[in-house]
Amino acid sequence: MAMLRTVSFSIALCLTVSAPIGAQTAMATVRGKIVDEQGAVLPGVLVTVRALETNLTRTVTTTDVGEYYLPNLPAGTYQLQATLDGFSPARREQLVLAVGQDATIDLTLKVGTVEQVVTIVGEGALLETTQHTLGSVIDSRQIDDLPTISRNFSDLAKLAPGVTTGVGGNGETLSSNGQRGYANGIFVDGASNEWNYYGSQASSFAQDWIQEFQVMTSSFAAEYGTASGGLLNVITRSGTNTFTGRAYGFFRDDALDAAPFAGFFENGEPQFEDDAPPLDQQRFGGFLGGPVMKDRLFFFAGLERLDSSSSVVLGLSDYWRDRGIETILPTSTEDTPYIIKGDVQADTRNRVSVRYDHSKKLQVGNGGAFDTAERRETFGGPVYNIVGNWTSSITNTAFNELRVFWGSNKPPIICPKSGTGGPVHLTLGPPGTFAGRLYPGANFGCTVFTGLEGEENLNLIENFSYVTGQHQFKFGGQASQVRTIIDIVNFHDGRWIHPFDAEFDINDPESWPDVFTGNVGGTTAKTNIWGFSFFAQDTWRVSDALTLNLGLRYDLDRSVEAGNEFVDDKNNRIVAQLGGDPKVTKTNVDTDNIAPRFGLTWKPLEDMPLTIRGAAGLFYDQVHNNFNAIYIINSLLSDGIITLDATNPGLNPFFDAADPAGSREVLRESLAQNYPFFPDLSLAPRQVRGLNLLDPDLQVPYTAQYTAGVTYELMRDVSVQADYVHSRGEDQVLFVDTNADLVGNQIVRPDPRFAGTGTLQNLGWVRYNALQAEVRFRRGTTNLQLAYTLAKTSSNFTAGIFGGGPTNNARINGEFDLSEDEGPDNSDRRHNVVLNGAHTLPFDVQLAGIWTYRSALPFSVSTRDQLDDDPFADRPEPRNSRRGDSFNTVDFRLMKTFRIGPKVRVSGFWELFNAFNTNNFIAFQGSLQSSIFGLPADALEKRRQQLGFRLDF
Repeated sequence: MAMLRTVSFSIALCLTVSAPIGAQTAMATVRGKIVDEQGAVLPGVLVTVRALETNLTRTVTTTDVGEYYLPNLPAGTYQLQATLDGFSPARREQLVLAVGQDATIDLTLKVGTVEQVVTIVGEGALLETTQHTLGSVIDSRQIDDLPTISRNFSDLAKLAPGVTTGVGGNGETLSSNGQRGYANGIFVDGASNEWNYYGSQASSFAQDWIQEFQVMTSSFAAEYGTASGGLLNVITRSGTNTFTGRAYGFFRDDALDAAPFAGFFENGEPQFEDDAPPLDQQRFGGFLGGPVMKDRLFFFAGLERLDSSSSVVLGLSDYWRDRGIETILPTSTEDTPYIIKGDVQADTRNRVSVRYDHSKKLQVGNGGAFDTAERRETFGGPVYNIVGNWTSSITNTAFNELRVFWGSNKPPIICPKSGTGGPVHLTLGPPGTFAGRLYPGANFGCTVFTGLEGEENLNLIENFSYVTGQHQFKFGGQASQVRTIIDIVNFHDGRWIHPFDAEFDINDPESWPDVFTGNVGGTTAKTNIWGFSFFAQDTWRVSDALTLNLGLRYDLDRSVEAGNEFVDDKNNRIVAQLGGDPKVTKTNVDTDNIAPRFGLTWKPLEDMPLTIRGAAGLFYDQVHNNFNAIYIINSLLSDGIITLDATNPGLNPFFDAADPAGSREVLRESLAQNYPFFPDLSLAPRQVRGLNLLDPDLQVPYTAQYTAGVTYELMRDVSVQADYVHSRGEDQVLFVDTNADLVGNQIVRPDPRFAGTGTLQNLGWVRYNALQAEVRFRRGTTNLQLAYTLAKTSSNFTAGIFGGGPTNNARINGEFDLSEDEGPDNSDRRHNVVLNGAHTLPFDVQLAGIWTYRSALPFSVSTRDQLDDDPFADRPEPRNSRRGDSFNTVDFRLMKTFRIGPKVRVSGFWELFNAFNTNNFIAFQGSLQSSIFGLPADALEKRRQQLGFRLDF
């Protein structure tokens, strides 16, 4: 199937005509052509590039066609010089190269002597004429100058067009071109910083350690894979020939903040607390870098300490508020990350960089707007990484990169009600002792996931570049090992869902639950899987005006095999206990993930700073091992996942088509008898144990991306770009009940040994169409960037990294029908506007800020009542037919700098977030059973302030 889509896609490439900010590595590249005054190419020209901060020097000579190529250059400021006997040298000063940049610098040599140097200083931003990747570079000035209350550098990625807050991930994520938050990749110093389990950022790098980063939203080079959304290409700071350092501090207190939303409405009006809840936060840190041996060996080290004691305001319903459930709860965060990095310039051809980083963030009180004190988890643990890079110039036209990465991420999840998590949690009482209890207006008990969801990663990466004629070829491969460590309680203590806000009373039927999910069996497993990737790409400079980028990538993602080692034992238990044939099939590897990529960059007029581009490509994600963990714990090690639902005929063993309402009450009464402990399953007239499986032929999700756009430099300091972007996500995963057939208006179980069998299949899709535009202005100490995205995102599923299924969860005439779930995607924001900038006034006073406007996200209306004759849950309205609240905020920084001598600067700053105290409501309630139907249960923060200082030397 994938091979067919590859062939058809390749044909489509011929019909497609891609945007600046191209990246092929964490390094930068300089290339170009050198000619004489008559335009004749000059072979044999000696081209030397020298880093001003470290004196790193690279030298090549132009080829027979006058081309030169200098890859693997660390981002920084350079001097470029070209010399040839009989000609005056040409020199480019103050050449600033950004992370991943591929700069083209063509030079003309004039007849003359060595003493007659032709020098070009301080030309405007380089117009990239060989790259097609869409995105933006967030440079060191933006990282240092713009206000960020969390001091998380990835928040600044939302400055780029096409990027907004993501959905479907674990915690806050980024959505790039409408794709799920877990579909992105993040690379730091060329190595992955992604927690494969959830597709989120693994290690917390202090923002002050980051030199700059690149946001790639579409059409990135074949070198990059395992991401069907966007990519962050990040580099940390390095030491130079000059000792530089920084000490800094950021401080917050509740006395500086506005009172937040109280979590409820009266007479249709939102209510707010009288004062801001308790908050005391200090963040201190610093870094130091410099030479160990001038021009040869450099170091960089950083340390930060975060202590935050804060509060969260819950959005509980009036019922629970009236019963004295606390609505303002304490939370805290502690973290002490540090980094050590060394760079060695062994000689003019070889450079080695090694980095070690470690963090142990501990977050207490994690949870949502309805999660009460006994449910709010403690999360966090040790995360550490080691990465080594070796870049070498083998010959004048051959270059190599070797990279090794090893990372460990083992954060335990602790439930406050039990004080522990994982298997130990289950030894403290019979199953159900700490069961989750979910009501429309409040949640109690432990979450279904406590324990350890850890992993260790090993990556070996080899890239080789070769230049011949007008082609720059690059080939590479990667071997990746993911070792998953599962030690979790997944429904083993049970979870109950109540239809009404009514504290349980065996004598009050309204208080009885109508849904129960439980699990019995093993909770601990370890898996170890290797995957492999290969790519080839060619940057072909057809002419001075036209460059083609051709690439092909192949990924062999073997993650789906995790769990196969337990299948035979599981089948033996099924046959021994239930009879019949084996049920579970080992999962096959998707072996045809071939991803062609094509880009075109054209500068039609030599004297006009206009670039036209187009790109197309296939981009594969990865199978995140959270899905394998669900499969292993809920099925392979389990005696059967149990799901009983009084409102779902397929999951109600007492269902009688002649009396649907009575059937519901029979199950509810049965569930109430042992509540909150596991129900007596022997009373059920039909099988209630089910399975969670992986489709034996599960495919790796992917997107097909098409872009076309232009960049025009209005003047030396102003550039404008606009792009049309189409992104089509295919083979998206969700759980469907493969043991359910709709016959008439009833669910029939083809295999009566099991109840529901949730199988992860590739039935989902996402469609994204957008106009993305950006304007940049930079002059002296003034920077402005305006990003606008007009987009429409639709899909046919709501599932995220934790799973989820369709509304009509049974086969109809042999197929699943997801048409009822088609509609605006959960991430569909039609308008996104972000304006950021900084300006320095006289007396070293700087103003900086970010204005963000995002139109409202959609939400769906739901009900637990049956509105028709079919056995499925019903949608009173089409999916996501309503909209919540738009997001509008202005963040501002005022900074004053004092200079102490020529090398020391002390800065104090005041930051204001949501400066105009705008209400930004979220979590709109779509359940008709909720007492706050149609209203928000939560809101983002009101006005907040942060004070800080910075000492640079």
